[in-house]
Amino acid sequence: MKIYLAFDIGGTKLKYALINDQGQLLKKYSEDTILTSKSAFINRLNQIVKRFEVQASGIGISVPGKIDAQTQEVSFGGSLPFLNGVIFSKLLDTSLPIFVENDAKAATLAEMWLGSLKDVDSGVMLVLGTAVGSGIMLNRQLLYGFHQQAGEVSFISSGQLDKEHMVGSQSSAVALIQDIAQHENLDDIDDGQTVFGLIKEGNSYALKRFSGFCQNVALLIYNMQTILDVEQFVIGGGISQQNIVVKGINQALNNLRQTSSFVSETLKTPNVVSSKLFNDANLYGAISYFELNENRNLNRKVENI
Repeated sequence: MKIYLAFDIGGTKLKYALINDQGQLLKKYSEDTILTSKSAFINRLNQIVKRFEVQASGIGISVPGKIDAQTQEVSFGGSLPFLNGVIFSKLLDTSLPIFVENDAKAATLAEMWLGSLKDVDSGVMLVLGTAVGSGIMLNRQLLYGFHQQAGEVSFISSGQLDKEHMVGSQSSAVALIQDIAQHENLDDIDDGQTVFGLIKEGNSYALKRFSGFCQNVALLIYNMQTILDVEQFVIGGGISQQNIVVKGINQALNNLRQTSSFVSETLKTPNVVSSKLFNDANLYGAISYFELNENRNLNRKVENI
């Protein structure tokens, strides 16, 4: 049995875990991400690698930013700009094979391996968080695009090229929670549990804001489906653990389609379901490349859109 070391690098937390080739999460850890410097951050990763290296057959890393499929170089780095230009295989002191993937695409690979895309031929993963991450799977292949930025749906605009008019802001789960929390004067603006409690209780402002959020996500799904025609959309991110999220998005999508008989009679509706791996998807996705390649002969290719 093979064991892999998985990293999920976020702007706030660094998560890492040991996961075996059967998809069992053996050990899981979380700590604050070091933000002071690249050298301090890499030094911490090397400490963790040394601790678990003897047990591991490979290392998977999920990071924000764009990843070059050939060189594995990170560009931009999202909330961690010092990752720009980093090639982990050159900085980590190990001989183990290393696979690096964008966080949303890692979540998509995880769902392909063990989750809601496991038995699906073509589908889309939407990760609802601070913005909207996405991974597109067509014919069991993860789509990267000519510039390796396929699925950057947060940049889709409803008019102008400012954040207000972009999907990343309009469908932000974090903004949804914070806006409701501030309106209701909650002590913690990131208290998602209380916010969803208000939605379920029928709080007028929370319900209206949530309804608008679901409508925005449903519109995104409708637009993507007209181009991609996939079987299934998977809703991920921590918010997806709330059952009313997928239910609300499905209802909003149904309501949208009913506004046009021409659309409803012409275009089929995709399934919209929840992630099965939730907040652990990036960890599973980081190392799933090894298993998908070995067991399913899934070659990681850069495909032109």
